Amino acid sequence: DEEDEEEPPTFDWQPPPSILQRRGVITGQVGKVSSSSRRAGDILSMLVGIYGSKELFVNEYRIMLADKLLSNLEYNTDAEVHKLELLKLRFGESSLRSCEVMVKDIDDSKRIHTNIRSTLELNSSRDDPPVVDAAIVSHIFWPHLQRDSMKHHKKIQSKLDQFCKEYEKLKNPRRLVWMQQLGTVEMEVEAYETDADGNVTSYVKDVTCTPAHATLLANFEDKSQWTLEELSTEAAMSEEMVRKRMGFWVNQRVVQVNRVGEDMIYSLVSASDANSNDHSFIDHNDDDEQELAVSLGAHEEEEMKVYESYIVGMLSNLGQLPLQRIHTMLKTFVSGSEHNYDKTPNQLAVFLQQLCKEEKLEVGPDGMYKLLKKGAK
Repeated sequence: DEEDEEEPPTFDWQPPPSILQRRGVITGQVGKVSSSSRRAGDILSMLVGIYGSKELFVNEYRIMLADKLLSNLEYNTDAEVHKLELLKLRFGESSLRSCEVMVKDIDDSKRIHTNIRSTLELNSSRDDPPVVDAAIVSHIFWPHLQRDSMKHHKKIQSKLDQFCKEYEKLKNPRRLVWMQQLGTVEMEVEAYETDADGNVTSYVKDVTCTPAHATLLANFEDKSQWTLEELSTEAAMSEEMVRKRMGFWVNQRVVQVNRVGEDMIYSLVSASDANSNDHSFIDHNDDDEQELAVSLGAHEEEEMKVYESYIVGMLSNLGQLPLQRIHTMLKTFVSGSEHNYDKTPNQLAVFLQQLCKEEKLEVGPDGMYKLLKKGAK
């Protein structure tokens, strides 16, 4: 109409707020927010939407935080504390309490490490300085960490025992339980290379590896040649695991491998070996990939054991239940525990079928699940 045509054009037009902002999902309240806050809220809401729920997002963050804290060799948590405080504003303190404990563990580890190292330096010679740094964690609050066992070389084990002894004096009656394959070892190793003139020269290089790599190579200080089976027995590791770990040293040109019949024989590379063109690198993949400290498979297995205990308790008290009732009760009872229940009815049905195959449950024609009585066929 004429009134609209008489209004002067305006150049301060702003786009309407998004649906999420109008509903208060992003900011928690209806109102105007800055563009930076809106973008941050959009990203968090998008991530929560991708993961499916706030609990799943927080759990994934907890797993990533664990790997980041354990790979931080300097015990520096300032950046993680800052991020954690921002997330607490969005998700609340209660949902991130485990993450707070994890960060506190690293801060406490720094103080304990400084105390123990100063004590060991006073009691040790310059030729044998303390070399062990440790992240001491409260395992109840951390995700399930890698717990694969192995036997350290006696030189490495003596250093760990020395640290343990001082910790027990400081924190009596607490004791340390080492997660043997977790951690980082910095080593100096001798290797050989051929220069442009064809001359073989030896040099010492710094290598960062896992405790498993370090203990396998340390065995070559006792003797220069080992079979795969001997290394497996000495380190208490499977032959497949030893083969993969030794592949790292083969590709670093520190160790060579030869096949004699059915046996694989590892030996240190010498100057004459380095000058020879007859090198054997038999089907060894480089295993120098960064491994996660958190065992995702073990974490999921632990969660399933928790669900199983709840299901057994339900059926013991109530006799028999249908799938949907079990699903509803798990959502109710497990939500307040450390392991949140986040499965769909289909995923629960697969898990219940697995329990039936293990002869822990049985299901009737009417779809009712109950405990399998001993002696029943």
